[in-house]
Amino acid sequence: MKTYLKLTRNNENGFSAIIMVVILMIIGLLLLTVFNQLLMSWHKTIVMETRYYQRFNQASSALNWALTQEWQTPTEQWQCLTDTKYKLKACVKKSLLKVDNYQLLRGEADGLFLYSLTHLKGTKLVVEKGHWLDYCPEKRSSDCE
Repeated sequence: MKTYLKLTRNNENGFSAIIMVVILMIIGLLLLTVFNQLLMSWHKTIVMETRYYQRFNQASSALNWALTQEWQTPTEQWQCLTDTKYKLKACVKKSLLKVDNYQLLRGEADGLFLYSLTHLKGTKLVVEKGHWLDYCPEKRSSDCE
């Protein structure tokens, strides 16, 4: 009878150790799963921000490039120039703002638009300090398309 009780106690100690190992493995697996989801979320955010900054820099480069180009007198319709080597596209049109007879310059990059209010001096566009915009200043959004 003593040997039977002794065997039962040893088996119980071994069973509780196995249960503890299984519980620790489950907790570890849950932590790894949550950490993996967090890393995937961070990766997605980094990819989206990287893409945004690439588009932003491309549109900003298009605005700067446009200032070096020769333009005809802007009309109510967009007049666009493109540089195929650097994939730059810039457009200009007469602004509908009632102040200072501005020309509206738009730099484009994959659906991201940056704007600048300019004046035409001869055939070149000139930007006054502080007239760079990340939104279209026209009252109606259809005037920006």
